[in-house]
Amino acid sequence: MATGLLAGCVSHPPRDDYVVFFDKDSVTLSPTGEAIVASAVSAAQKRHISQITVSGSAGKNEDPDVLKKLADARAENVIDVLVKDGIGRDDIRKEAFVPTSVEESRVALRRVTVHLGSH
Repeated sequence: MATGLLAGCVSHPPRDDYVVFFDKDSVTLSPTGEAIVASAVSAAQKRHISQITVSGSAGKNEDPDVLKKLADARAENVIDVLVKDGIGRDDIRKEAFVPTSVEESRVALRRVTVHLGSH
């Protein structure tokens, strides 16, 4: 019995990264995306984190200028939701996302990452 009670008390290390995926060519957050951002806000508030980095990506195999605009628009939409949910705009830093060779998937490149704390 005690083992079962202890299993419920196992804690997981806090997450630092929350990833929101977007549909191709879309800048609109899905309900799942909004829930992920809300989770990030909740974690930041519980942990008293006042520095959040938002980085957006749109891909790498098309017109770089168009992709940058798309990635920026996605990141801005996530920032707007962070602010709406209670994070101060001055506590948010936006940066460019640079894909690594592991992140070749088109889906993986259609995302915004919310990082809690400093890099």
